[in-house]
Amino acid sequence: MCIAGGRIHDLQGAGSKTFGATAPTLSAQHVSTHDHLFFEGDARDRIYIVESGWVKLYRTLIDGQRQIVGFANSGSILGIESDGHYSNSCEAITDVIIRPIPAIRINGICKNDPALADQILRQIARQLGAAQSQLATIGAQSAEQKLATFLLSIADLCEVNHDREFDLPMRRGDMAEFLGLRLETVSRKMTEFQRRGWIKLTSLYHCRFLQRHVLEQLAQGGEADTGVALRAC
Repeated sequence: MCIAGGRIHDLQGAGSKTFGATAPTLSAQHVSTHDHLFFEGDARDRIYIVESGWVKLYRTLIDGQRQIVGFANSGSILGIESDGHYSNSCEAITDVIIRPIPAIRINGICKNDPALADQILRQIARQLGAAQSQLATIGAQSAEQKLATFLLSIADLCEVNHDREFDLPMRRGDMAEFLGLRLETVSRKMTEFQRRGWIKLTSLYHCRFLQRHVLEQLAQGGEADTGVALRAC
């Protein structure tokens, strides 16, 4: 699934020399929930490094409907998939801290910091691979398989290490829009996953894995073994 195109690790370490020399220009900025970083079709004058929080990327279709094409959290770079104009709109779904870089300075920054240039190339490769994976699974996966893949992807981006718990910052409607499912289907499947003892929802936006291996089996195209289900505790 195309969840924000992946992560960039040790970004500040890779570009610390460059950032230190240009701190006033690359200063961090706060973006409030539901505010936009940019809109589809706007001139691409900046790319953005997400330092904290979550955003969603979406595109407006010919009939006026929206299609969410990805989610991004800390470590992601936004705006690299377009040239002169942004290909997507980008909206904060939580409070976000971002660091904008003027597009006209990207070449110079990468020339002066090969480590940062390497990180950006790796990011592009991850995003391309994620987009190809999404295309391959759009028609091949069932609703259960799509949802399992999505939950695993979000958990991995959240770097789950606290008793297998993580936050789902997006609304159910956003999940449905991204997965190509109806809102009712996503809500029903989330409830079903909890009833079967695979996950536990401690709130609308907080999830805990109880049987991660079952979700991994689903995500890989298998069928869930429903013979034994843990009680949600």
